[in-house]
Amino acid sequence: MNTGPMIALGLIFLILVAGIIRTLVSYWVVRRDATEEWLAFQTNSPKQAQKTNEEQFVQAYTRAHSPRGLAFATGALAIAALITPLAVMALTFIYANVIVQEVDPNAPIATSIAEEVRRQLRTDGPLVYSFFLFFGLIGSWGGVAYITARLYYREDEAGPESHLRKIRGDAPLPTGKVGRKRPSWSPLVRGEAGLTLDKNRSKPKKGNES
Repeated sequence: MNTGPMIALGLIFLILVAGIIRTLVSYWVVRRDATEEWLAFQTNSPKQAQKTNEEQFVQAYTRAHSPRGLAFATGALAIAALITPLAVMALTFIYANVIVQEVDPNAPIATSIAEEVRRQLRTDGPLVYSFFLFFGLIGSWGGVAYITARLYYREDEAGPESHLRKIRGDAPLPTGKVGRKRPSWSPLVRGEAGLTLDKNRSKPKKGNES
């Protein structure tokens, strides 16, 4: 009896169970920390606390610090495990009905490249089928990873303050250029390397010399 597939299924099952348990525990820990942070928030930011209730703060804190990466990774592994049997059946059907064809011993010698390729694939069936199934499964798992990554990065990561403003329905913070405009009298300019000395403005003007 080939025990390799059973061992692989057992390992995948254990990883899924461990991922689910760890995700649930992480969410519980985050909510517990949010309750403790709410007390500190009332002390450190009393004005903001007057406009916020505990449930809103806990919800915003949980969104900002939730283990989304672990949850998405566990979900992707579960989906990949579920679609693997379906992918094997689909790839086998495609291989048998599209890629190769039955060889008729009474048929004449192939006259086209496509027919000859199919005949050779049928002759070397087990090896070609193994490669086709191997790379086909990798492609299906890659598709699951791609969709999961798109869903994960669809929501921008933000801090608790941004999530709290959204939950309360506050107006979004104004967005603009970082920093402020340099005054005309300032000899410093802001570049890629930070603040640097503007040589033209650092030189005193002749009319202002005393």
